[in-house]
Amino acid sequence: MVTIKKIAEIAGVSRGTVDRVLNNRPGVNAETYHKVKEIADKLGYEPNMAGQMLAARKKKIRLGFIVCDTPVDLFFADVYRAACKKAEELKTYGVTVHFYLIKELSDKVIAPLLREAEEDDLDGIALVPLKMSSVQTFVNKMNARKVPMVFFNLDMEDVQRLSYVGCDYYDSGKVAAGLISLVTREKGKIALATSFDEQSPAFRQRLEGFIKELDEEYPQIEIVNRDSNFVFQKGDYSNILDVVKREGHLEALYIINPGDYSICEEVEKLDKERRIKIITNDVNNKQKSFMDRGIISATIGQQPEKQGALPLQILYDFIGLGIEPANQYLTELSIHIKQNIAGKV
Repeated sequence: MVTIKKIAEIAGVSRGTVDRVLNNRPGVNAETYHKVKEIADKLGYEPNMAGQMLAARKKKIRLGFIVCDTPVDLFFADVYRAACKKAEELKTYGVTVHFYLIKELSDKVIAPLLREAEEDDLDGIALVPLKMSSVQTFVNKMNARKVPMVFFNLDMEDVQRLSYVGCDYYDSGKVAAGLISLVTREKGKIALATSFDEQSPAFRQRLEGFIKELDEEYPQIEIVNRDSNFVFQKGDYSNILDVVKREGHLEALYIINPGDYSICEEVEKLDKERRIKIITNDVNNKQKSFMDRGIISATIGQQPEKQGALPLQILYDFIGLGIEPANQYLTELSIHIKQNIAGKV
């Protein structure tokens, strides 16, 4: 068994220095640090996890979890639930998780919430990095303080973060294209719709993957509104419904971000024969009733449970045990239909 004492003897330093290096504590110059690490790796040193967990428990780690909790962000309900469960598990190791719930997607509402998180002196933060000025300002402040952050559901370009947990949205769009090809038998007219604005990274990447896959693999499928406005607002679905009325033989509708799913009810009123096959993203209770009635044909999941639990585990492992995470952890893209969605909601 390789011990700290043996590493110290070979490196010609004290056991205290080796301990600081192996536990990522300050007070060691760069040359000594790399020398000790190289010797430890060469000898195959394995840390005493029980001892490290005991030390981590004494640190009293405080983590923050910032997540959406609005009527139109139904996906995040499962993320929040999983994070709460993980927070209970981490209590055993002396970890306290503070939750900050975003009730409305506006800087006016979010800014005070993030100021509260700033003042709570957190050791690490898990958050969905919304493309909003208040969130971007907060992320920059946390980076300046060197607070480790794990992003989930969305990533943020050109920003330092510890890791990302979420799906590949480009691939998600490709999967949607595959589903569309199945329900249309690879030909016919389809339409697009989304409730989020066109600056949403998830929307843009899904759309890019979807269109590229259709154009390359299924050229006989025509997107009738690809060059027009297909972004709808809550309560106003006129631009999408006009397409449904105008196109008498519309085969399918891909709703990239459905919001509160009210648009499905509006399409249902026009499509009483259930000719139009609707494909959506994510999994929640709202979709089950639409699937049972044959309105939604399939939806694409992205493991909300993993997005809720793993960021907290990564932060604990890094802060408490000194375990470096991977740059990203991509979630699986799962396909759900009426027959298998019940167990997921």
